[in-house]
Amino acid sequence: MMGFLVNAQNPGNDWLLSVGVNTTVTFGTRNPFEDLSDNLDRFAFRHPLAVGIERRWTEHLYIEQDFTLNGFKENKFIDNGIPSRDLTYFSTNTTLKYYFDDHLFRNTDWLNLYAGAGVGIFNIHELNTSINIVLGTIVWVSDTVGIRLGTMGKFALNHGERKYDNNHYQFILQGVFKL
Repeated sequence: MMGFLVNAQNPGNDWLLSVGVNTTVTFGTRNPFEDLSDNLDRFAFRHPLAVGIERRWTEHLYIEQDFTLNGFKENKFIDNGIPSRDLTYFSTNTTLKYYFDDHLFRNTDWLNLYAGAGVGIFNIHELNTSINIVLGTIVWVSDTVGIRLGTMGKFALNHGERKYDNNHYQFILQGVFKL
């Protein structure tokens, strides 16, 4: 009787769960830093929940599904106007991420850098679809727990036809947990 023992790690078994906060900002521009100091009141921070699940496909590629919730207060400028009531923001996004830190820093297990792109849907006043670009980092404080800081530019497909549901940015701060 002959047998073989294989002990290998399948990169497809890596899962990450992230939970934290986000701020959503819409300047009515494609530049996230335009007039930043003059427009701090445009950052939404009302029910700022951000949750995501990520799965590793290859050594450097992950796919993430996230859900975010936030809100805009009445009588505060949003993109093309001033709403007369509080508005709730909801979005869900599917993002393909490329982790590139290994190309810059060899043998650095405590830091991950990523860039990615994807699609999403969001609703402030009307449902809209977006093409998204993401940049971020995870700093690992232990083997299984990290802190994520990231940004997502959301470019609305029907931005000319929507009053509030236009191009915008999200910034996130999350705890990340290896499952």
